[in-house]
Amino acid sequence: MNLVQFLFSFQGRVRRLHLWLFFLVLSVLYGGIFWQFGHIHVDYGSGWANGRHDWYGPGFWFIEHNPGFGLLGIVAIWMKLAVIVKRWHDRDKSGWWILITLIPFIGWLWQLIECGFMDGTQGPNKYGPSPKGL
Repeated sequence: MNLVQFLFSFQGRVRRLHLWLFFLVLSVLYGGIFWQFGHIHVDYGSGWANGRHDWYGPGFWFIEHNPGFGLLGIVAIWMKLAVIVKRWHDRDKSGWWILITLIPFIGWLWQLIECGFMDGTQGPNKYGPSPKGL
């Protein structure tokens, strides 16, 4: 599986290692973006900017005034969904299991344990060959 398929396709399977590395890299990128641009703000001290009350933090001013970051966020959400669905496939479950996260707290915990810590199906399953190559 090449990088484009890994990031954007909902077909196939993904190992736990690749899931954790993906989220590590994404977290570092998010942190770098907010570290670099999060300090930019207009009239932060008074809470008023451009004639309206500015209730959000400094990083959000930059994002609101640069729509490219909104597009970047949509692409990041797509990539997260694609990788997690492939991880559910490795557990031999439908990608629709991602909807379990809609259950408050329990759903996120379930997904973390099942996709983040439990081993995938040994050998091929209905979603494809083992990503470990076994």
